[in-house]
Amino acid sequence: MNISQLLESLKDPSATLSIGDKLLAGFSVAILSMSVVFIVLVIIQGIISLLQREKVKQQPTLASVVNTQEVNNEIQDNKELVAVIISAICAATGNKTNNILVKKIVRSNNSKSSWESISKNITK
Repeated sequence: MNISQLLESLKDPSATLSIGDKLLAGFSVAILSMSVVFIVLVIIQGIISLLQREKVKQQPTLASVVNTQEVNNEIQDNKELVAVIISAICAATGNKTNNILVKKIVRSNNSKSSWESISKNITK
C-alpha cells in the first residue's frame, strides 16, 4: 500500500489495517501536518521581514516631523505641567497661587512609578 491509499483507508473506521500500516499512516499524517505548519511559519516570517524593511525606510522621514512636533508639544506640556504642579501645591498648603513661583522643572529618569518604588522598599 502506498501513502495515499493508507490515508484513504484511515477515513473508513471499519477498514482493517495492521499495526504497521496504522503507524505508517500516523507518521505520514504527522509529517504532512508539520510540513504545512513549517511552510506557513516561513511565509509569516517573510511577511514580517518585509514589513520591518518598509518601516525602516519610512522612519527617517517621520523622525524629523516627530522631533519638531515633540519640541512644540513639550513647550505646551510644560505650561500645563507648571499649572498642575502649582495647583497641587496650593491645594496641599492652602495658599493662593500668587505666592508660588516655579523656576525649574526637572524630569527624573525613573522608569518605575512611585508605587513600585515604595512597594520594593517595604518588602526589603
